[in-house]
Amino acid sequence: MAESIRTKLTSGGVRATLLSCLFFTGFGCLIPFLPLWLEKAQGFTGSQIGLVLAIGGFSRIIAGPLTAAWADGRKDRRAPLFLFAAILTIGFGSLWFVTGFAAIFTIILLMDVAFWGLLPVVEAALLRLTKYGWPRYGLARGLASAAFVVGSSAVGALIGGYGPWAVWAWLLGVSIMLIAAAAWMPAEPVAGDTEAPFMQRLSAGVGMLKDRKFALLIFAAGLIQATHSYFYVAGTLIWTNDQQISSTLSGNLWSIGVVAEVGFLIFMARWTERFTPETLILVGGITAVFRWTALASLPPVWALYGLQLMHAGTFAATFLGAMRMIQAMHGDARTPTAQMIYMALASAPAQALTTLLSGELYERLKVDGHAAWGYYSMTAVALIGLALAVLLWLRRDPVGMPQAVAA
Repeated sequence: MAESIRTKLTSGGVRATLLSCLFFTGFGCLIPFLPLWLEKAQGFTGSQIGLVLAIGGFSRIIAGPLTAAWADGRKDRRAPLFLFAAILTIGFGSLWFVTGFAAIFTIILLMDVAFWGLLPVVEAALLRLTKYGWPRYGLARGLASAAFVVGSSAVGALIGGYGPWAVWAWLLGVSIMLIAAAAWMPAEPVAGDTEAPFMQRLSAGVGMLKDRKFALLIFAAGLIQATHSYFYVAGTLIWTNDQQISSTLSGNLWSIGVVAEVGFLIFMARWTERFTPETLILVGGITAVFRWTALASLPPVWALYGLQLMHAGTFAATFLGAMRMIQAMHGDARTPTAQMIYMALASAPAQALTTLLSGELYERLKVDGHAAWGYYSMTAVALIGLALAVLLWLRRDPVGMPQAVAA
C-alpha cells in the first residue's frame, strides 16, 4: 500500500503538475508585476515598458520555431526545460549587477521570450504525462491556474512589505527551482528523426501550417485568446475610474474570473470530453463576442459578476479545446513542436498587436470618458476568430476525440 502511494506521488503526472504549478507561480508574478518593477525599480517609462513587451511578443515569431527545431534534435524532452530555466536564472541573476537602459532592456527582452518559450513545453508535458494516470489533465491544469493566483497574491503582499525588488527576487527564486523541477521530470526520449539537419527540422515545424485545419486551429484560438488584451490593459481602470467601483470590489471581480477558469478546468474538463475540441473553441468565440460587447456598455455591478464567470468560456474552453486538438492531431511526438508553433505564429503576435492597440485606444478614449468603447475593438477581433472557429467546426470529426488522447 505504501509502495503504491509512493509510486503515485512520484509519477510523471505528479511531477509535471508540480513543474506546471511552479512555472505558473512565476507567471503570476511576471504578467501583472514586471511592468511595476521596470517602472519603480528601473525607471522605465510606460512607452518603454510597452515597447519591450511588444518586441518580446513579436520576437517569439522567430524564437518559437527556432527553439522547436532545436528541441526536436535533442535526445531528451527535458532539454528545452533546462535551456529556458537556465536562461531565466542567469538573466534574472545578472539584473542585480547590470545598469543602463540598453543592457536591462536586452536582458528583460530575453527573459520575456524565455518565460513564454517555457509555456508550450510545460503545457505539452502536462498534457502528455497526465493522459492516463493521476492527476487527470483537468485537475492538474486547474491547480496550475490556481498557482498563478497564489503567485500574484504572494508577490502583491511582498511588494507591500519589501518594495518592487520583491518582483525580481520572486522570479529569480522560481527560475532556480525550475531547474530542479526539470531535473526531477522523467527522462523521455524524443520521438522522430533527431539526426535530421537543423534546417530540415525547422522547415518541418513551420511546414505544419500547410495543414489547413491546423492553421485554422491556431489562428482561431489565438485570436479569441488575444481578445482579453483590452480587459487586461484597461479593465480595472474602467471599473475604478468610469464606474466608481472600489479597488476591493475590482479585485473580487478579477478573482471570480480566475475561479471560473479553475473550476471549469478541474470540475468540468471530464464532462467536456463528450464534445469535440472544435466545439469548445467555437463556444469560446461566441462567449468572447458577447462578453466584450456587454462590457463596452458599462453594465451594472450585478451583471459584471456574470460576465466575469464567462472567463470560463473565453479563456478556459478555448484553451482546453486548442490543447486537446493539438494533441489529437500531432500525438506525443509532435505536440511540443506544434504548441511552440501555435504560441509563436498565432498567439504571441496576436496578443502583442492587440495589447499595443489596447494601450493606444485607452489613452485616446479615456479623454472623452468613453474608455469602455475600446472593448468593441476586441469584439471585432473576436468576430474574426469566431469566423475561423466556424470554419474549423465545419471540418470537425463527428465522432470526437479518441479516448487515448483525451485529457
